[in-house]
Amino acid sequence: MRNDDCNRHLNWRSRAIVTYAEYFQKRSELTMKDQLRPLLPLIAAGVVGCASASAPTPGPQTAVPPPTGSFEVLGRGPITETHASDLWVFEGVDGRDYAYVGTWGACDGCYGDRMYAWDVTNPQDPVLTDSVVVDARVVNDVKVNEAGTVAVITREGASNRRNGIVLLDLSEPAHPTVASEYWETLTGGVHNTFIDGDFVYAVHNGTADLHIIDISNLKAPAEIGRWGIPIHPAKYLHDVWVEDGLAYVSYWDDGLVILDVGNGIEGGTPEEPVFVSQYRYQTSFQGDDYGNTHTAVPYTNAAGNRYIFVGDEIFPEGFDVEQRDQHPGGYVHVVDISDLQNPVEVAKYEVPGAGVHNLWLEDDILYAAYYNAGLRAVDVSGDLQGDLRLQDREIAVLLTEDEDAFIETRTFTWGPQLYKGTVFASDHNSGLWVARLPPNAKPPVRTEGVGNNGS
Repeated sequence: MRNDDCNRHLNWRSRAIVTYAEYFQKRSELTMKDQLRPLLPLIAAGVVGCASASAPTPGPQTAVPPPTGSFEVLGRGPITETHASDLWVFEGVDGRDYAYVGTWGACDGCYGDRMYAWDVTNPQDPVLTDSVVVDARVVNDVKVNEAGTVAVITREGASNRRNGIVLLDLSEPAHPTVASEYWETLTGGVHNTFIDGDFVYAVHNGTADLHIIDISNLKAPAEIGRWGIPIHPAKYLHDVWVEDGLAYVSYWDDGLVILDVGNGIEGGTPEEPVFVSQYRYQTSFQGDDYGNTHTAVPYTNAAGNRYIFVGDEIFPEGFDVEQRDQHPGGYVHVVDISDLQNPVEVAKYEVPGAGVHNLWLEDDILYAAYYNAGLRAVDVSGDLQGDLRLQDREIAVLLTEDEDAFIETRTFTWGPQLYKGTVFASDHNSGLWVARLPPNAKPPVRTEGVGNNGS
């Protein structure tokens, strides 16, 4: 699909949103009821329903604290006809820079069957170059390999029940093409992935296991490994991050699980991952306790302190993204992994009145897509202890909202990425944002602890 098709502005304004609480609850129940049943029949049958007048009202809301500093907005890539999902920014084989953004269509009047491609070589003027359309209700995740030659997009809710992943050939990155797809063991839908070398680590909704797919032959991907916790009624897997031969797996109520997939600490490989450790916790929100481990990103700061930044995702029953008096919950747990086999939580970053989503860490700065609290930059240098928000560590905030959007002036920041000194973010309601920190925003070098203020 070329520029003329990409630039359609359908300007949908009358629609009934599927409640997020229902979407995630029913997707979790899918793994309980039928380990291989695709998501689409549930949606088609109305099991994942739309918000109605009888939907429960979420609990009391808390105001988000005012911003402490501001990003400078450089450019925009609006998505006005549907919801946006995750993004990935990279340098193409042609030497130009690109941002790929997925779409989320689990609502009435929107679609989630495509990935958009922007040329962002000039961050102040993103140019929409193309899109890739697949059979899906949700393209939740987009990843690109280190060489910039292959991308993977996820599929959920395919009409033919062949969900899984789609591999894209990036020989011409402005106009990516479908190279192949893999669905044979992933028919229940894939929500997130991570590319490490010749392997795609895929989070399968059906089995709630981590499936490892060999993509060394782009035309003939094949599953070569699988790992999962024992089956139980609430088993649910959400995300994975792979680094230095370790897979950091977000297992919802079963917390963070660390696997050796080639590091050597336990002799694991991609074909036979081996358990290293687990960290479980509960987060209180509006009177209830949740596990809801949503994402986990490892990071070693300049002081040599080794952490995993773990985010929750909590949507109260009846939550509707269009209702401005409602908000999700969850925050960032900072887990010390100096002893990898004994993770210990030492700090947190929590914004009252908001819920965190995806994370990026680089140059001792945490970039957090904090849903209704926007894109946030936080100093994570030195020894981290206690409540980071109360320690003057917030650097900048950007509310990713304007009128050029699917839902106007309603911040719901989805995913961040720092790339070549520029911060890119996707907003669920408005699409692609390009920004930068103020010149004086670099955090100071901290080598000592800052105490337990507000912990």
